[in-house]
Amino acid sequence: MALIAYGGATRANFGDLLEPGFREIFFGQFSTLPTVYDKIFKVNSSSKQQEYDSSVSGFGQLVETTEGAPITYEDPIQGYDKSYVHKKYTKGFKITREMYEDDQYGIMAKMPKALAAATNRTIETICGDIFDNAFTSGTGGDGKYLCATDHSLTGGGTAIDNSHTYGLNETYLEVALLAMRKTNDDKGQKILVKPDTLLVAPDLEKEANILMKSTGRTSTNYNEINPFQGRLNIMVWDYLDNTQAWFVLDSGLHQLNYFWRVRPEFAQDESFDTDAALYKTRCRFSVGFSDWRGVWGSTGTQ
Repeated sequence: MALIAYGGATRANFGDLLEPGFREIFFGQFSTLPTVYDKIFKVNSSSKQQEYDSSVSGFGQLVETTEGAPITYEDPIQGYDKSYVHKKYTKGFKITREMYEDDQYGIMAKMPKALAAATNRTIETICGDIFDNAFTSGTGGDGKYLCATDHSLTGGGTAIDNSHTYGLNETYLEVALLAMRKTNDDKGQKILVKPDTLLVAPDLEKEANILMKSTGRTSTNYNEINPFQGRLNIMVWDYLDNTQAWFVLDSGLHQLNYFWRVRPEFAQDESFDTDAALYKTRCRFSVGFSDWRGVWGSTGTQ
């Protein structure tokens, strides 16, 4: 009874591993998914308890000035502030020495690798949540969701919409690309936006491939070229739980940021009193977005 109350990996809890008669004990036979977060977010290192982002606007267009007239001066505008507070994530496990010694299949020796896999899953899930919550929670510097219908400009002017409900098809992909091309800075001036990535969950992978890789248009019987062929790189992310949503990104412009304060650390120790082996992992990071520009998203529900 005392062994079970101990709470670690004991012989009482893993009797199968003590018997040599089993042909094979399955552990970790499933391959882990490749990391995607670092192919989407801009990954940075931090040496502080938190990071801050801000911005400063440029200027509007020049003013026609008559001969001898004074120059018109214009002030830049301070942009919105965004803070990234690093959070700590940990996990550990314990193995009795007897359990480790009597394990006939070497399963306990593989457990530290499982901690590494759990770390990767945690990072991917938390980063994926930025997009899963893009229409409902989580705010950037302007206090709006990543994808919203009313992003305001610090210099005033018409609010900008980067959020819709359209399904992924040729018509609404064009809507997205045009909307991104018409994005303005905080002075209401045109800026260069070059969408290069189509981000989808596995459920939309087929449709994304049809749109991006077909030589001909998919919505007509006429012999017309597909104007979107090869236009965007397809990024399929298994950690996107919002299976209908889709996003278009400008990887050079967007401000989706990930900060490593402490990269994953793996440590091992031994209890003097019990001989138990102790394993743990620890890391600190933060993730979010400072600005919405460079991202266009649709819930795909319409």
